[in-house]
Amino acid sequence: MCAHTLHIVIIIYYICTVKCVRTHQEMHSMSSEQNTTIRIIDIARLAGVSAGTVDRVLHNRGRVSPEKRVKVETILEEIHYEPNMAARFLASKRNYAFAVISPAFSDGDYWALVCAGIDRTAAELKRFNINVNYFKFNQYDRKSFLEAAQSFKSEKFDGALIATLFGEHVINLSKELDTIGIPYIYIDSEIAGQTNLAYFGGDSFGSGRIAAKLLLKEVGTAADIFIAHIKFKYNEISVQMKTRENGFMSYLKENSYSGTIHQVEINPDDHTAGRMALEHILKNSSNPTGGLVLNSRIYELVALLDEIEPSLKSKVRLIGHDAIERNVNALIEGKIAFILSQRPEFQGYNAMKALGNYFLYNQMPDKINHVPIDILIKENVEYYTNYKL
Repeated sequence: MCAHTLHIVIIIYYICTVKCVRTHQEMHSMSSEQNTTIRIIDIARLAGVSAGTVDRVLHNRGRVSPEKRVKVETILEEIHYEPNMAARFLASKRNYAFAVISPAFSDGDYWALVCAGIDRTAAELKRFNINVNYFKFNQYDRKSFLEAAQSFKSEKFDGALIATLFGEHVINLSKELDTIGIPYIYIDSEIAGQTNLAYFGGDSFGSGRIAAKLLLKEVGTAADIFIAHIKFKYNEISVQMKTRENGFMSYLKENSYSGTIHQVEINPDDHTAGRMALEHILKNSSNPTGGLVLNSRIYELVALLDEIEPSLKSKVRLIGHDAIERNVNALIEGKIAFILSQRPEFQGYNAMKALGNYFLYNQMPDKINHVPIDILIKENVEYYTNYKL
């Protein structure tokens, strides 16, 4: 072989070697980035085939020669390629419908915040062909829940979020959904022993225990405590309220509480009976006295206490739940000692997101997803209410 020919061979060998090294470097780089930016055209270049050939291999459509299929599949294996499931979902043109069975609400209510979080996720899911419909019920009326559930069952849905206020009826609905294979997620309060995909919300039992601990720090273990139940047209107690009360009582029992627990019913439309009951407790109890409301409506108790003479009212140390506007205002004014909040917007947002991820990416959420229980006082509530999703 002449020197000139040898020189050409060396150049060709060098070019081929460099190209091979660069190809492997590119594959390694793509693999290390977890395929987040790998395009069909990149795979085609590495395999030495057209982008159309790669597309046919990825989606298993059209004819591809065995030789080219091997080239593409070899590259896919070497770069640990994982398909973009969201893109596949969009390409499939499949539409999904999710249902939300939740209480009706007014602006500023606790459920307005929960549903604001749900709505935010729903807006994000629309681009994935997922639509969300609400079925609302009166949270103080079991019959209203059954009517909402019946309306839901009369239509076709792929998944659901269910507010668990009425435990027995929620369990019955859950069993029906299990039978027909519709996945569902609980919000507001967990119901043990069910086959829901997940629960998103506060630890209601733990919240009750925290309320008891804070209240005992304020009034002592021998003081009287009253639990105020806000009465409406339908006198219903939710799963969450029952669980909170159980947690509250368990802490008192474990910590040598020796005072008296009073149950007081308050009618927001007529304070007469409730006011008389509270005045009797405060006149005959030691100073100070603890007060608790198990749901978000402690502002109703605050309004009643504003009608009581200041010397009696000053005895009371209140603990409430949920950082809705009316409660926050009472906290800032010093009428409530503590508010326990469980981030309602995050509950709604994350619950709906988990349902979407279950269908989009086949991701199974954790069974129990507790949000933080935040202890709010007037000195820190401003920072909390300014923090948004």
